[in-house]
Amino acid sequence: MRVGPVLAIGVTSLRRNLSMTLGVIVTVAICLTLLGAGLLLRAQVRTVDGFVLDRIQVVIDLDDGVSSAERNELVADLRADPLVRAVAYEDKAHAFARFTRDFRNSPDVASGVSADDLPASLRLTLVDPRRSGEIVANYTGRDGVDRVRDQRALLAPLYRFLHAFAVGAFVLAAVQAFAAFVLIYTMIRVSAHGRRRETAVMRLVGATDATIRAPFVVESAVTGMLGGMFAAMALIASKIYLVDHRFARQTTFPLLDWGAVWAVAVGVLLIGSAATAALAAVALRRHLRV
Repeated sequence: MRVGPVLAIGVTSLRRNLSMTLGVIVTVAICLTLLGAGLLLRAQVRTVDGFVLDRIQVVIDLDDGVSSAERNELVADLRADPLVRAVAYEDKAHAFARFTRDFRNSPDVASGVSADDLPASLRLTLVDPRRSGEIVANYTGRDGVDRVRDQRALLAPLYRFLHAFAVGAFVLAAVQAFAAFVLIYTMIRVSAHGRRRETAVMRLVGATDATIRAPFVVESAVTGMLGGMFAAMALIASKIYLVDHRFARQTTFPLLDWGAVWAVAVGVLLIGSAATAALAAVALRRHLRV
């Protein structure tokens, strides 16, 4: 089986079925753009998670009546705990300074609080912040402990929102993928039916099923590759417009870098080519049996 004639037949067929080809390209591009958006959202969630985990602490608020012996015993237990990397004591004065700094843009809130209203605390840096729940369970209710605060729990609404958004993108991508596959399958079957006389002649001269099937597979692979290219271009444009310009001034969380974008762009390009080629091979196998 020579590659040149196969490619020539595939390109000619694409020109003959231009309207169907454009429809498939658009559908595949939309599907893969949504899929890529879902993957980039997951990459952003991982970026935010890594950034936050490096800064998250568990805070143990102490009772106002805690004795020095109780506090020292608690500090000693924490420093011996394999889950804890470092322990820092913060008295009321330092707690008030932190509170004033955090609420410097809300003077009405800060004006109603004094140093005596805030508890002294122990601020813990963990070896693995994902295991903060174990610290909360182990030290809640200890003598001298008022409450144990897990800062990671404060970001739970953000994680839920990002996760729901990513799932929604994947669901839309799945629906579009189904539509794209149906359209591709239909295009292949129509194209094969229109060339049934050509296929019969090829059989008569001894062409194998693989030789007959190859041009159809090439057509579908090219169509999928073009759809993947448009999807990759859309993702790159979104990175430039949204991440690098629209949201570039926000300083709360880091945004995903170009490495993740290029990886997803290459992924959707490969998926577009491979999936459509595989679908063509399956559809033509059935046609040749008939």
